[in-house]
Amino acid sequence: MLSSCPILGDFRLARLLVTTPDGAQREHKLRAINTLGRHPEQTIQILDRVVSKEHALITFADDAYWLQDIGSRNGTFINGTQIRGRTRLADNDTVTMGGSRIVFLTEDTETNQRLSGNVTIHAVASETAIRSRLQAREAQQKEFLPEADILDEHTLRTDYEKLRVVFEVNQAIGADIDLDTVLNRILDKALEFSSADRGVILLLNDDDVPEPRAYKNRRGNDEQMQLSSTILNEVLEQHHAVLSSDATMDSRFGGSHSIIMQGIRSTMCVPLMAGSSLLGMIHLDTRIATGVFTEKDLQILTVFANEAAMRIENVSLARRAEEEAVARSSLSRLLSPNLVEQVVSGGVSMDKGGRIRNATVLFIDIRGFTSLSETIGPQETISLLNEFFEIMVDIVFRHEGTLDKFIGDELMAVWGAPVEQTDHVERAVRAALEMRRSLEDWNRFRVANGVNPVLARTAINTGEMVAGYMGSTKTLSYTVIGDTVNTASRLCHHAKSGQILVSDPVTSALGDRVKYESFDAVKFKGKSHDVNVYNVLSFDHGSYEPADD
Repeated sequence: MLSSCPILGDFRLARLLVTTPDGAQREHKLRAINTLGRHPEQTIQILDRVVSKEHALITFADDAYWLQDIGSRNGTFINGTQIRGRTRLADNDTVTMGGSRIVFLTEDTETNQRLSGNVTIHAVASETAIRSRLQAREAQQKEFLPEADILDEHTLRTDYEKLRVVFEVNQAIGADIDLDTVLNRILDKALEFSSADRGVILLLNDDDVPEPRAYKNRRGNDEQMQLSSTILNEVLEQHHAVLSSDATMDSRFGGSHSIIMQGIRSTMCVPLMAGSSLLGMIHLDTRIATGVFTEKDLQILTVFANEAAMRIENVSLARRAEEEAVARSSLSRLLSPNLVEQVVSGGVSMDKGGRIRNATVLFIDIRGFTSLSETIGPQETISLLNEFFEIMVDIVFRHEGTLDKFIGDELMAVWGAPVEQTDHVERAVRAALEMRRSLEDWNRFRVANGVNPVLARTAINTGEMVAGYMGSTKTLSYTVIGDTVNTASRLCHHAKSGQILVSDPVTSALGDRVKYESFDAVKFKGKSHDVNVYNVLSFDHGSYEPADD
């Protein structure tokens, strides 16, 4: 049941409400890292000539969102004061960039947040008895009759009216896929069809609480609008369309203080149904006269709402597909295709903040690359590296690892971050063994074609490391750092061609499932103790199969 509360409800994530100088308004959900600016590659593009291409950065850290100007020409302001350095954002802060106004909204159950029209839900003063119900699905379930079955003019006119409404909705919305724009066009058309002087479209949020997404008032959008929880609960719980020709007298809403207080004479509220799923509702009312809305108005609005719900759902699906495509594009540079699909679908989580992770890191590089590159031309050097990395990255992804970075002729990969894996050590070692076999096959091909073989060395280490997005405010990338990573890098530089060097943490994790060749302990610079070194020869058995290509 809805009680006395702000209608916006709870937000799982913070968001920005951006209004550009031309009056256009768009809402953006914030991620862990958000870049703001005029350039289309920014996370949130702001179409304002005074805004810099790369203007500001918003990041989430320490349970808060932080705003930082990144060298913009005209500065960034919070509540009229120009910021210097990293500044914490508070709920309802107004950020000014150029001529654009940005409102920061956070999750806060006690904050009385309102949409532009100050729309709120008001509690009922007493329990309301609802005696009559109008099934909103009736108009949806009635099909058009074949021409031969139409026996009277009334049926013909009813079917024509349904077609007209559907046509008008589609004409008004067009092919736009911006949800806020679509909702405002739907509401404009709903007010046009009816004699209402106020209207609001509410959509259910992730907690199934209705929140206003579009509001119109013929007398001006600054007027406060209170909605009755009595009416909304009837739509929410029963999926009924509600009509009152005189809400101040209607027995169904006898206990609704908000209706009486505002003197509303006529009210219609219909659900937005996509199949059997409730997306939200359209609420219209008027204070002009009694009996403005009729049963026919309710039927027409219901048909209108059914068509509008289909368009809203299609827009939401299109927006989700667009977001998933962007996510896939970004993640595909980092993760294997199989993991990309799992992350996008929500099957596995991906950490977006810096934290301590237990993971496994692998380094592989070309031994003697400097000398090799001096004997061949620049084009052949680039071609060789691309071919080498192509083979190695495919193997990393086959074993569901994460590509960390390329460092000259060296490749760095990690298992267990950002996606958690319980068998990350095994996956890394199996990937290294496959890399060695694939390199042997590639070298046989090169030698057969009269080209010198490529010699590579590999090292693996496992343990705690810091994982997260690092870099400057303009260029951030996901990586891992720490003593575990440094040791793996030094093991790689210590290895000879064809070797896969590991230390005690790897052998302890895999035990006798792996055959090793032991070497003397090595003293690395900066380490307080010697490091035991082993060369991996083979893997006897394992608990998983690599992903298919």
